[in-house]
Amino acid sequence: MRRICVILSLSIYLASNLLSQEFSYKYGKITNDELKMTVYAKDTTAAAVVIYDDGYTAYNILSNKFQMQTDYKKKIKILKQKGVDEANFEIPYYYKSQSEREMIISLEAVAYNLENGKVVKTKLEKKYIFDEELSNRYRRIKFSVPNVKVGTVIEVKFSNSTNLVYSINPWKIQGDIPVIYSFYEVKIPEYFKFNIQTKGFEHIKVSETEESQQFTVGSGSDGLNIVHCTSRNIKFTAKDVPALKDEVYVWCVNDFLSGVRFELKATNFPYEYYKPYSQTWDDLENNLKKDTDFGTNLKMTNPYKNEIKALISSVTDEKEKIEKIYGFFKENIRWNEKYSFWGNKAKDLPKERTGDNGQINMLLLSALKEAKINAYPVLISRRSTGRLPYGFPSLDQLNTFIVAAKTYDNKTYYMDGSATNGGLNMLPVDFLVDRARVYNETEHEKWVDLTQISQNKEMAVLQVNMNKEGNLSGQRSTIYTYQNAIAYKNKFQAAKDSAEFVEKFENENNINVSDMKIEGKEPMSNAVKEEINFTKTFENTGGFIYLNPMIFTHIETNKFTQTDRKLPIEFNYPNSYSLNCTITLPDNYQVVEIPKSLKISLNENCNCTYLVKQEGNKLLVNYRFELNQIIFPFSDYNAIRDYFGQVVTKNHEMVVLKKI
Repeated sequence: MRRICVILSLSIYLASNLLSQEFSYKYGKITNDELKMTVYAKDTTAAAVVIYDDGYTAYNILSNKFQMQTDYKKKIKILKQKGVDEANFEIPYYYKSQSEREMIISLEAVAYNLENGKVVKTKLEKKYIFDEELSNRYRRIKFSVPNVKVGTVIEVKFSNSTNLVYSINPWKIQGDIPVIYSFYEVKIPEYFKFNIQTKGFEHIKVSETEESQQFTVGSGSDGLNIVHCTSRNIKFTAKDVPALKDEVYVWCVNDFLSGVRFELKATNFPYEYYKPYSQTWDDLENNLKKDTDFGTNLKMTNPYKNEIKALISSVTDEKEKIEKIYGFFKENIRWNEKYSFWGNKAKDLPKERTGDNGQINMLLLSALKEAKINAYPVLISRRSTGRLPYGFPSLDQLNTFIVAAKTYDNKTYYMDGSATNGGLNMLPVDFLVDRARVYNETEHEKWVDLTQISQNKEMAVLQVNMNKEGNLSGQRSTIYTYQNAIAYKNKFQAAKDSAEFVEKFENENNINVSDMKIEGKEPMSNAVKEEINFTKTFENTGGFIYLNPMIFTHIETNKFTQTDRKLPIEFNYPNSYSLNCTITLPDNYQVVEIPKSLKISLNENCNCTYLVKQEGNKLLVNYRFELNQIIFPFSDYNAIRDYFGQVVTKNHEMVVLKKI
């Protein structure tokens, strides 16, 4: 009781201390409370906290053309050593050409420290600001604020000026550290019609008013004219926004951050017709086809024409043709561990023999089409970069594509140039998105769920004998398919050699392996078969042996241990595991206790069966686990936690054997 009272008193003290603290939301004004602050009461685990995050976007006219400028200001308090990383900033900006770009201007950054009772101010020098290229459309400014340590208050401000007035950058209210106050104001002239949407779990206060605005236009002999219009003045305010912390089984936490986004619906300039701009995915695909490098690159001719022709000259089966062509590029072009969308300079790959996945995929498409295969791109945003939205389509949301090929029997096979350890329908996990856009005019279904393209299984059969001393010897045969095969091959290749792989396998399973055979390690193989002979010793405790009848556990720990959760649960891919184990016991041991059988279901798509029974001198184990649904709302969290808790418990239950 005394401990509870102490904790309660501390909580009340921290909360009252926070309420009495003075924070300034004015740039350049640092308060004593901010400098002396050591903990954020509403999240005592926070390594840093944003005191304020402020933005203001407005239109103006320069040289008779609309311009747009957004002014950003931010203040951060560093509370723990881990929070020092908040001093490192990256500001991406659009840069296609000098005439079509954003500009980062008026950048300032200052660190404030309290040293010997005095405020020490350290400014960022321009020579430590770096501008670097990200892609053919984006660059970024990078810098680190100097003299930042635990206790530092950081202030940063800059402006983004652009003539790209038809697009307003989204405002992110939430991040991986808490925010005390966030404010964003945007003033939009009546000529621009925007749809505005708030997103995320946190409350955002929105207020809107109309106000008069004037612009000066004209020059030279025409003189200057004042143009009056009505503008929408919209303010977004959020207070005490908690950090959105990454949790297990979340593909991309940014999908769930609270914020505001804008979509241009139309323009309505004086003396011009109302012009709609809201873009559908069909519109975007038409733009890709007609006005971008993507559409141009899709028309490229196959530079490996002679090689591919010879490769498939005697092949009549379409699937086999696809496999051979895909395998050819795996053997001849090495992936450089980079991704791209446009696939530019793909024709250089035969000379370079290395390229990014977009370039490899462009070559693969050209070869498949030349072989008269119905092949087409599938546009995606990788899991780690966030989902494609059904609404608000934009080229900026696309970061790569994969290749689909459809055979005469209406079966579709998916491929990617970065998939080093998989054949058809064996994409890297980061590509297994639930929303991918088909880029093919003849396809009626435009969205595809890539999480469902393969049957991912692990199937094990064990024959085990226990000798009179209570030790085990046995054989295990296991087949791994599709994603499980990829994971196995990746693990094997990560080891220095086969000896290291076996040694790690022994340590993980507490066994000794006398022989191991592996088939199917080739890059295009969709299944790996493993056969091992092993022994396992037990400590005899007072004439008793405690034996896990599964021998090899399936799920070691329950990763869902927190009491509640805000984010949905997103598993990697559908998966099934089956185990059939027969353990032959010696006549000098009897079974004293055996685990109870159990059949549990999370829903009709996810279930687990655990059965252990004795038949004469044999223990028979039958275990089945199926996870056919992989995305769950956060409201299912308690059910998922309890379900996996029961599964893990069964994975560790023991048969008790007594020596007689």
